[in-house]
Amino acid sequence: METKVFNNIEYQMIGSGMPIIFLHGLFLDKNSTKNFFEKDNNLAKFQHIYLDIPGMGNSLPTSEVTTDAIFKKLLDFIDDIIGAQKFAIYGHSYGGYLAQAIAYHYQNQVNGLFLTCPVTIADKELRLVERHKNEFIGKVHHSENETFYDDFESMNVLISQSRWAVYQDLILPGLNKANTNFLKHLQENSYAISFEEKLQNLGQNTKIQLVLGRHDHVVGYKQQLNKFISGRLQELTEHCKLLKNLSW
Repeated sequence: METKVFNNIEYQMIGSGMPIIFLHGLFLDKNSTKNFFEKDNNLAKFQHIYLDIPGMGNSLPTSEVTTDAIFKKLLDFIDDIIGAQKFAIYGHSYGGYLAQAIAYHYQNQVNGLFLTCPVTIADKELRLVERHKNEFIGKVHHSENETFYDDFESMNVLISQSRWAVYQDLILPGLNKANTNFLKHLQENSYAISFEEKLQNLGQNTKIQLVLGRHDHVVGYKQQLNKFISGRLQELTEHCKLLKNLSW
């Protein structure tokens, strides 16, 4: 598996077939997606493209500290690496926000969108979030990387030794490499993409799969359901009405 760099974006490509681009969350890196998804044999028929979003992992930040600038950088990457091929996108949290923007831009190319806990509204004051809770499963020994344990508890519901180990494998590499100054400035000043209101206008043939958190205190889940499910339910309702009126 060769690590490559395109226009200051570091990435890895594994396998062959229809490409899937994997976009990690804020302050993370490609280890958080690669170390998780490479265990899934169901993805063997696809080409996996894991990248570090600008300002995270080993990718340099954009000169302009905006989500628009990051988005444009990713478009250049896709145009060069994928070209006119059909592709799918996985995105988590902020990566899910960017994935929606990419799917909107490439409506005729994106076959599928798999989002976990995606940002849909950049402004935190406008989000409907849930109350965080912890459920402890046994005692957790956390002398190693202890300074990160509070973050682990604050971002997870189920707390156990095995989940602490997963956190250290998937999350810590990105936290240790992230350009904190760049990302904090991004969060405080220019986190929203300029066409956020259009992100629900995805291609008609784009399949969407969501995984949301019932106790998600960062992005919530109700607005995501309303955005992605309500429209599809309306389409399904109209389709059922049509079938009902057909004579067989």
